[in-house]
Amino acid sequence: MSATADIHCRGPFKPGGPRVREAGFSLVEVLVAMFVVSIGILALAALLQGAMRYSKMGELRATATLLAGDIADRIRANPGAGEAGPGGYDLSDEDVASPPAPPHATCSSEAPCGPSELARLDVADWSARLHATLPQGVARIQFQPGHPPAPSYVDVWVGWADPLTLSPGVSTEHADADCPDGWTTSDPPMRCVYLQVAL
Repeated sequence: MSATADIHCRGPFKPGGPRVREAGFSLVEVLVAMFVVSIGILALAALLQGAMRYSKMGELRATATLLAGDIADRIRANPGAGEAGPGGYDLSDEDVASPPAPPHATCSSEAPCGPSELARLDVADWSARLHATLPQGVARIQFQPGHPPAPSYVDVWVGWADPLTLSPGVSTEHADADCPDGWTTSDPPMRCVYLQVAL
């Protein structure tokens, strides 16, 4: 039997017979997959931005806490100047205080500084560090006389501006509850650390 006869024996090709579907993706499926992936990428970008913001806020809060602890230690080491009002550590009159250091204030064992002079040196050095390490850093230090047997104490507030709110078009948030009354309505809103130092 010839090859031609063998083909005819099998019968002619029928167009209505079973068809084998080719494997692959349609254009609609590809577009839907791209849309889902792009939504996921956008969500991940927003998550990373939020994580970076809160990481920076945590870093600034830790810096402010260290600064508050630093001035608290200085006040404890010089308690007489803590009660001296504006002549000591008191910064209640002007929040953005960076007083100049007293001229020729070289304290030594032969010529020690008095409490007020030492306080002025401490405040000048400390406020310079405050302005250098915190964005729009401000501070308020206020003496509170005690009523025996309760001791006197000093209130210390360290504040800074949330760096994200300094950008235009970013919604602002309310200031921290730890901030003094004058700072709660500030623009941009302030973040604060509060510390109470017993004398």
